[in-house]
Amino acid sequence: MEETITLSEPLAATGEKKRTRLYSVDIAKGILILEVVLGHAWFAKAGAVNQWFPYSMPAFFLLAGYVYKPGRTYLQNMGRRVLQLLVPYVLFSIFCNLLYPVYAELAKVPPDPSAMKNLWIACLKSDAFNMLMSTPMWFLTSLFTASIVFFALVDRVRKSLLWTVVCAVILLGLTVVIEIVKKGAFVPWHLDYALFGCAMMLMGAYFGQRGLFTKFSVKNLILGIVLLAACMGLNEVFPNGKTSVVQYITTGELYGVGTNFVISLMGSIGLLCVCTLLERIPVFRPVFCWLGRSSLWILCIHYAAIMIIELWLFNHKVLSNSIIQVIMKEMYGWGLVRDTTKDIIVKVLVAFASIGIGGIYAVIHNAVKKAIKSKRAA
Repeated sequence: MEETITLSEPLAATGEKKRTRLYSVDIAKGILILEVVLGHAWFAKAGAVNQWFPYSMPAFFLLAGYVYKPGRTYLQNMGRRVLQLLVPYVLFSIFCNLLYPVYAELAKVPPDPSAMKNLWIACLKSDAFNMLMSTPMWFLTSLFTASIVFFALVDRVRKSLLWTVVCAVILLGLTVVIEIVKKGAFVPWHLDYALFGCAMMLMGAYFGQRGLFTKFSVKNLILGIVLLAACMGLNEVFPNGKTSVVQYITTGELYGVGTNFVISLMGSIGLLCVCTLLERIPVFRPVFCWLGRSSLWILCIHYAAIMIIELWLFNHKVLSNSIIQVIMKEMYGWGLVRDTTKDIIVKVLVAFASIGIGGIYAVIHNAVKKAIKSKRAA
């Protein structure tokens, strides 16, 4: 069986030679991508979803390490990452940037040539945070950058907990150094996030090669519930920018790198443990396994889909970096703006519609991939 990337079709280890699909890993990814989409749906209570899952993006890094399959050379591993991450990043970035005239028309704003130029520059710089409708794709380039370091270290340290932890601590320290040096400037290819992500990947590889936290037992279930409860509790003490892999960098409180790592590690392990129970639920398993296997494409597509659908049907502007949304976020926080039940239902339905669009692409992509494999085999 082939190794796959963090957001789709995971494989995991129960031993060095035998590898089987772990549905609990699929389900964990399905839950995480659903949280990401709902967090971007932009309704008053969407922030609460993020509070329940402060570890959502770091967990994807950990799972990327968890499903690591040894046996390939460094160049082979990086070649696969180019196909798995950079090709989708480039294609979907181009697609989203080409949607700018459609956005301008729906938003009833005159197209700005300088804005279009800046979008393409951001695409080339891998500055996804400043790309219209492409913001979530920072993860793809960050994971690629993290993989450069990860594949160089993983086979040397993954059998030793001590060396795994030492390397993770060094990477977190380098993250802090970069933040001090860059002083708020953009770092190409999201190196600051990538080093943090690589620390999570190394921890995941250590757990994965031992098959930890993916077999159901009462002990694992209790451990998972305790860790998730502790994760949410600590998130109340160290909220927002200190525990989000995206936001802690902007706070200026660099100890947040450490608190983020601890909370993310606890949440990721806790979720894996709980998913060993969820995979036994007949209705739950196929739905969330499908989400997990399709999550790369859902990640790439959902943000643009939500924006276009809301602008087209409801004329709602949902740009994450826009001054409109910043002001609205503050008004939500003060309780001055409240969504009606109808508003929440509509926005959640839009979020699920965006998942459906991603799913349609996933079906087409997998069908084409299967056809190519069949032709090669023939």
